[in-house]
Amino acid sequence: MSGVGAVSLADTIPSPAAQKVAITLYRDGDTPFQVLNPWERAQAVKRGLVLVTETREVALPAGRHTLRFDGVAEGLIPQSAAIEGLPDGAIERNYDYALLSPGKLLERSLNQPVRITRVNRKTGKATEADAIVRQGPDGVVLQTAEGIEALGCSGGIERLTFERVPAGLSSRPSLSAVVEIPVAGRRVLTLSYLAIGLNWQADYVARIRPDGTSLDLVGWLTLVNSGGTSFDNAPTQLVAGKLAREAVDIPDAETSTISRQCWPMDTTHTGSRRPAFPISAYAPPPPPPPAMAAPMMDRGVEEIMVTGSRAKLAEQSELGDYKLYTLPQPVTVAARQTKQAAFLDLKAVRFTRLYSYRIDDYSDYDDGDAIETTPTVLLRLKNLKTEGLGQPMPSGAVAVMETAGGRPTLAGEQALRDVAVGQPFDIELGQAMDVVVRPKLERETERLGRTRRDYAIELINAKTVPVTLELRQDGGRDDFKLTAGPKPFELRDGGPAWRITLPPGERRVFRYGFSYKD
Repeated sequence: MSGVGAVSLADTIPSPAAQKVAITLYRDGDTPFQVLNPWERAQAVKRGLVLVTETREVALPAGRHTLRFDGVAEGLIPQSAAIEGLPDGAIERNYDYALLSPGKLLERSLNQPVRITRVNRKTGKATEADAIVRQGPDGVVLQTAEGIEALGCSGGIERLTFERVPAGLSSRPSLSAVVEIPVAGRRVLTLSYLAIGLNWQADYVARIRPDGTSLDLVGWLTLVNSGGTSFDNAPTQLVAGKLAREAVDIPDAETSTISRQCWPMDTTHTGSRRPAFPISAYAPPPPPPPAMAAPMMDRGVEEIMVTGSRAKLAEQSELGDYKLYTLPQPVTVAARQTKQAAFLDLKAVRFTRLYSYRIDDYSDYDDGDAIETTPTVLLRLKNLKTEGLGQPMPSGAVAVMETAGGRPTLAGEQALRDVAVGQPFDIELGQAMDVVVRPKLERETERLGRTRRDYAIELINAKTVPVTLELRQDGGRDDFKLTAGPKPFELRDGGPAWRITLPPGERRVFRYGFSYKD
């Protein structure tokens, strides 16, 4: 920080709560939260970026003062903060990480007087005494009129009461600035900053229609707030795209807990019973420091909120090379909350159901025996208006529902990459049960530095309806050439792909061959 004269606490002016707050969220990572383990999910959410813009009206007297903005986001990036509306700008800025917690309260109260309340375990009678804090929070030692004693080692209920909150501790993160005000007056200030701790992704639900060739697609913008800061009634925007970012090191809020150093435990036994010893002060006690919430899956540690209706969808617009989604009305993104808002509602989106098998999986089998496997069931879509789509689709997770016996049933779920308008994409549902693929290497020859392989693939449809198989061969080998096989075929990922329709109960042998450079 720049060198300025010290400002006394009497000169500190707390800013009122923000009258208006707006947030813009930026994604970090393309992997849906659902496929990550709890630790990975927590880290993914923490890396998300949010731009916060607050409007506050403050009465500022003339002179040099410390202006304190309480309630800023926990993951604030200090160097990104900007304050507009000051006549001469800010002279110095500070971000305070020391939050009020039981451990910090003790740590900042060393050699200070407190009151200790003890409750007799037999009679339930409470007694009070004056004490001085000599050590803590890692093993709390008090000095009373009776001598030196350790807190919490008697096995009874003990409580400390503090006269005041020590200087420098706050129940919420705060940003402060040293300002020089030439003329007193009320000023409307705009505080903007970047913070980590919020992330978002898209989530889709696809419901296959009875015709088996189209589906209804609903898309949700899922906002995850992992921190302890709430954003109330905030106009909200989300940016889709891979933003260039530099890694930043944000210190965690400084909190600490109280631990005992007693032996034997509770002095009367060696068990692990841990009686409570509350701490109180004249200032209202803060909530305990929030644990990092695991989005999407660990529903027990967070609130899931669905907002808006399909009649009012988020509006998509262009932001340079990114896509910007604006929610139709301000929303409240509470601490440790997952919020969902609809942005897509499409009917009768056409698809093709395919049973796909990538036949390079067995290309190294050279014993001549057939192997038996099953293809992957997938839905192939094209992001075109003529197919019922034609909208940018941010990455996320898609769940496919299919009706069975009049009830919706989950048919499959998978991660979905960013899909631009005009691109085809596949949704994998899982492995087929009644469609079998048996590839067999019939012949392998080598000549003039090239290897040729010829295969016979038995295809079996045990279903009661016709199916379309897609057989794909990896074309990534050096100087790959197709030497035998039916035409026409498509090129997919650099290799040939054939589509074969099998009626119910049919078996068929498909033959093809290729060569490559040794």
